[in-house]
Formats: sequence, C-alpha cells, structure tokens
Amino acid sequence: MHYNYGRFLLILVTLSISNFVYSQAADIDIKADTLAVDSEKPRFTINGAFRVHYKDEFYNETRKKEGGEFGFDLFGLVVNASHKKFKIMADMRFMPASSGGIMLKEGWVGYDFQNGDDIQVGLVQSPFGNLEYNSYSWFLGIGYALGFEGKYAMGAKYHHKGNTWDWQLAFMKNAMETFTNDPALRQNQWSASVLGDNKEINELAGQIVYKIKTNNFLHKIGVSGQFGQLYNFVEDRMGSRNAFAFHYNMDYKNLGIKAEVYKYEFNPKGKSSEYVDMGSFGYTYQVVSKGDVYALSAKYSIPFKGKSLNEIAFYSEYGYLGKKYNLKASEMLTNGVLIRVLDGIYTYVEYVAGYNHPFLGSNQASLYNDYDNKWHARLQCNIGYYF
Repeated sequence: MHYNYGRFLLILVTLSISNFVYSQAADIDIKADTLAVDSEKPRFTINGAFRVHYKDEFYNETRKKEGGEFGFDLFGLVVNASHKKFKIMADMRFMPASSGGIMLKEGWVGYDFQNGDDIQVGLVQSPFGNLEYNSYSWFLGIGYALGFEGKYAMGAKYHHKGNTWDWQLAFMKNAMETFTNDPALRQNQWSASVLGDNKEINELAGQIVYKIKTNNFLHKIGVSGQFGQLYNFVEDRMGSRNAFAFHYNMDYKNLGIKAEVYKYEFNPKGKSSEYVDMGSFGYTYQVVSKGDVYALSAKYSIPFKGKSLNEIAFYSEYGYLGKKYNLKASEMLTNGVLIRVLDGIYTYVEYVAGYNHPFLGSNQASLYNDYDNKWHARLQCNIGYYF
C-alpha cells in the first residue's frame, strides 16, 4: 500500500552490544497525525521496513576472529487509520528473540482539534529534549540508554502546534506495562526504563519550543522537564525522579545540528541509591542515579537527482555523561554515512566508539561505575528497505 498523506521520518538505532543483541531497531516513524483526518470516509494505510545488519566488534576477540557477524535485524509494520478527527496509530516490531522478540514501539488513539492541536492516549512519546531524537545516526546517542531519548510510556499527551511556539504536556502513568513485576518480562520493551525492584510511575512531562525562521534557517530553541515517582515494589516504598533539559535544533539548507544539555536525578528506595537498573530489548544494565549529559550531533546531506542514488549524508555525534559520586565519566562518539537509493533503501555505515560504555565494551555497569576505562569501538552497517 502506498502512503499518500505523509512522509517517512526515519530514525536509526542499534542492533547488538558486546555480549547481547541490543536492537533499538530503527524507527519507521510514519506519524498518524500527518493523515488527512478531517474526512467523512475512513482512511487506512500500512507501511513498514525490513532490515539486515553487519557488525564487527573490535573489543570482542571471538567476533574479530570470525570477521564480524551478519544477520536479521527487524521487520516492522506501522498502521495508521483515521475517520473524521479521530486517528489511530500502531507501530509493531518483530525482532530476534535475543533482542526482545515482538513488541509494540508506539501505539495510541488520537484526536485532532480544529486549531491543529492534537491529543494522544496510549503508548506515546515523552516530550523531553529534541524530538524525535537528538541523533542522526542509526546507533543513536548516549541519551537513549539513559531513558531520555526515544522514550515511550503509557499515558496521555496534548500537543500544541503553533507557527512560533510549540508545546507539549503529558502524564505518563507508567512505562510499557506488562502487568507483572517479573524482571525477565519487564525488560522486553522498546524504550529504556527503570527496571529491577523499581518501576517508573506517575510522571508529568512537558516541553516548550520557540521556532525562528529566517531565510533558509530554521531554529528550534526549547526547554523540557519531567517529574515522576519510582515505586519499589519489594520494600513498598516510593522514590522520585526528575530531569531538566535545554535543547537546540538548527536546519540550514543541507546542514543540520542538534544539541542538548540536561541534568537528571533518580532517587530510588532500596539497596542502593547510587544507581538504578535500567533496560530494554531483553537486557538490563546499571545507570548512575545522578548525572549531567551533554550531546551534540551534526549532519551534512548531499542530494542527488538521479533515478537510483537519491542522497549521501555524513554525520558525527558526541555524547558525555558526567556522573556524581566522584565516578569517571562515560563518553560516546559516532561517525557515519547514510546512502539512500531508490527512495526506499537506506544504508548506514558507522564507526562507533565508547569510553565506560556498556554497549561498547564488556561490562553492564559502565554507565554507573568505572571498570574498563578504555575506548572500545565497532564498525557496523545496516541495510533497510522501507515501504
């Protein structure tokens, strides 16, 4: 089926990390709010993607001897439906069992108001930081692993879409709920969330963005905040969490820049207050409970008018996590190129390096304590057909 009422918004993500397959399974973000909803006739579209992935982890001696690995990444389906001012969106991902298997990435029921604003209820994206992501890469940045980038949770969100001011306000009841406290089941979700003995509940999140359009420039300057609770169901005690961010997004012709600075605090109740267990895609790791994050991404795109080659884009991204408790920082650097052909086949080739990073090394607690203290890198290539 052809998608006639919107455009692809492709965001890219990762497949595997050190001893496990960590797949952020790049987004097929075909948003339902781009549909022509003010119609007497119901509308229905299906889009999706199929992707394969190659990776060579230079820190993995076994994989180095094999010359890397090449395998299945993801098959995804995105369904959009609308009737009059009501709309429905569901984004389902089918991945290997080692990556969490089948899961819903995003899904909600929405309503468009006369002035262009809308409301969404269900599994919605948290309005925090640069949206959809602060990244241009397939691997995404360090903020994703911390639960502040590409974050989806169960709740309701109101979005005002003005020409100059854009703001969103959301109440998130909890993360992607599996109606169980079993850690082995709770970690099978798309977004990185607090796991272990604690769970995220009752979060109020919002952001406001000021847009400046001058000639060929588009600037978006914004602030975001979120405040919520952490319930420890083992001890039956309530903790808290909060985060505050400044973010900037600039587009000028073929150049794009994204930047974020934010501070966060998790205040869990339980055996330790210095870290929380977080995870997604069937994997759990430790994250320092208090930190400051600095992230910068840039992209330069070269369009082509040929029938086969459509675009080549170069991008570079850097992320820094400054940890409290006198712990050493974690860092991440990504350099890559996107090659788009036939307006539907996207190939990402990336060199990703990390310092004290659990997805680029061998220790699951690197975002909390410092263990290896070495830079580790990997080369990866993701090829996807988006339809």
